[in-house]
Amino acid sequence: MTKRRSVDSHQPSKEWRWRSLLWAQFVGLAISMMLCWHSFDEALPAEQSARFLVATWRILQTSLPLAVLFVAGCILRYERLACTMMTCWWYWIFVDLIVHRWTGMHVASIEAFHLLSEKMLGLLPYLHLGMATRFGIGLALLLLLTQIGRIATRRVAKRCSDAGNNLSSLGASIAWVGAIFLLAIPAWLSWPTVLAEVQAEPSRHAFSVIGWPAPKRNDVTAFLANEAISLKLTNAAIRRRTQAFRLNVATTEPKQRPDVLFIVVESLRPELIDLDVMPHVSIAAEDGLWMQRHFSGGNASSLGLFSLFNGLDAVWFYRSDVRYAPAMNRLFHQSGYECGFFGGADDWAAFQMDAFVRNEVYDTFEVSAYDGLQSDRRAIQASEQFLADHAERGPRLAVLYLYATHAPFEIDPRFDRDQPAASRNYPIPFGPADREPIWNRYRNSARTVDHLIAPLLQHPNRIVAIVGDHGESFLDDGTIGHGTRLSASQTQTPAIVVGRNVPRKEVQEFTSHADLLPTLLSLCDIQTSNPTSFDGRDVSKHIIPPRVIAIADYLREQALLISHETGSTPTFFGLQVEISLLTPHFQLLEARNRQGNLRQSSVEETVAHGQIARKYLDQSYPE
Repeated sequence: MTKRRSVDSHQPSKEWRWRSLLWAQFVGLAISMMLCWHSFDEALPAEQSARFLVATWRILQTSLPLAVLFVAGCILRYERLACTMMTCWWYWIFVDLIVHRWTGMHVASIEAFHLLSEKMLGLLPYLHLGMATRFGIGLALLLLLTQIGRIATRRVAKRCSDAGNNLSSLGASIAWVGAIFLLAIPAWLSWPTVLAEVQAEPSRHAFSVIGWPAPKRNDVTAFLANEAISLKLTNAAIRRRTQAFRLNVATTEPKQRPDVLFIVVESLRPELIDLDVMPHVSIAAEDGLWMQRHFSGGNASSLGLFSLFNGLDAVWFYRSDVRYAPAMNRLFHQSGYECGFFGGADDWAAFQMDAFVRNEVYDTFEVSAYDGLQSDRRAIQASEQFLADHAERGPRLAVLYLYATHAPFEIDPRFDRDQPAASRNYPIPFGPADREPIWNRYRNSARTVDHLIAPLLQHPNRIVAIVGDHGESFLDDGTIGHGTRLSASQTQTPAIVVGRNVPRKEVQEFTSHADLLPTLLSLCDIQTSNPTSFDGRDVSKHIIPPRVIAIADYLREQALLISHETGSTPTFFGLQVEISLLTPHFQLLEARNRQGNLRQSSVEETVAHGQIARKYLDQSYPE
């Protein structure tokens, strides 16, 4: 009896050792297949020369955590817990692949934590059926595969642990762990080649979920410190700018001036201003002020609208004493204008836009819950009624915010011309194979908006400004949508001003949303007491003074500095800095290319980048 109890007491341990060993191999295989599938039909020609080396290194990354968990479980006799942790490693990689493909962020990152803790509630209304379906199917398949694996490994482990079976779980374990490390030897011997491949496509490697390997970067700040270049942002400078902004008033007497219509179109990219896509806007642009190299105030709506309504770079957004005092409304009111806001959405509070988009700062304020194209049609009709000619009224400014070109991109069936076009419930995240139909849907949506606003462009006594609130990425920078990267696709947008007394001019200098308010004030012949309180410039003038533009980041207290030097080097897009105007802080980070990726810089270029930062501080926060 005693011997039987001894055998019985050890049998479960032997079976669980086999189960954990087999489960580790099953999970490793599943992760490897998932990482290969992550190519989304993209070929990696650079990898062909090092396919075997990279493959062995992938196996080590995938299996090493599993091997550690397996050994720890065997030693501590917690095989069941070890198996659970292996499953968590698998699921973590699955979720990270999806999140990184969509946003460019890893789940285990400060940015992702910030997004989930502070922004998620505001983003929930934009999750549509296509997203839910995609995630639901993926999760269901993962759970099904997990259950199949559990059943299979349990049955095989039971046979391997039978009393009459001579298979050694210890020998199999040593052989498996040893094979993992032996396969990694070729990669170690050719490490520079392997590392280059890993950095070229990091999301294909399991350790990428912890942000490894980090791109190699130059220590810009240390170098500049050695050069004795001081880059400081002080409370006194910020306080002076804030005071000048809040005390800036209109100094000209109210008189009959042209009406102003400010049309803000969601997620509008500059290449859509084309005769084939937006013919009415395109024709109008050729006869007006067309800013060819224009940037939003940031990579999200809140930052873009803030910059438009204040003439400031959006790094000022988080200062409540500025955000709650929109300069556009104040200055136009002082000049005799009635102001109205008309929008096809009502989610301003979720993104802190209710500070400057609210009933209290407008004479007429009409917004409604989002209802597809009907919301935009109602907003357009309300703005037309507000701007209708009446003998008794004075000049009016109307802000029209249109939402159709925000994902999932609303389309009037009459303008569903670019084919093949995705359905409204297209999958997110999507891969390169799906980009064309989704891009076509986006173009059709812009074509619909062009038709809707065409009648608004014809009034002879009206100035019309047409801008996007920010850009939109369709895998151009490796992500989908906006708000995640300071890349060209997420920050560049068209900016056009047409109408009475507007010069016909193509502006080739870099401009930003901060330039729109000073330009509109000038075109309406409104002078202010302190025009230097704006960050923006009047771009309707013949000579436009140069300035360094700061494009704010939605997820981080960071900005990208853009200057005329950006155009001289094709691979250099801007200089990323860490900046806060709440607790004054300014620090150089690194140079970025148009995709928002790190760009390696020479010593000479680093010095030039320091000069860009110096110019920005001198122009925006002079001592």
